[in-house]
Amino acid sequence: MIEQGTINNPIQDHLKLKAIREIKRLFTQIDFNAEVVPMDSSTKLKELLISIKGTQLTKEESKLVEELVE
Repeated sequence: MIEQGTINNPIQDHLKLKAIREIKRLFTQIDFNAEVVPMDSSTKLKELLISIKGTQLTKEESKLVEELVE
């Protein structure tokens, strides 16, 4: 839903769309049957995504994770 709103709004920042696509890519790598995904804690969710990504999240990715948890 966030991605659709960003695509449909030409004023939106290109970096946010890039962050959305990266977070989606990271989520596709999660085995939801084997992992507990901490959707109630942005800190723990960020730690999981950093572990999957292998590097720190960008500022935009971090903001997006916080937005998802809210």
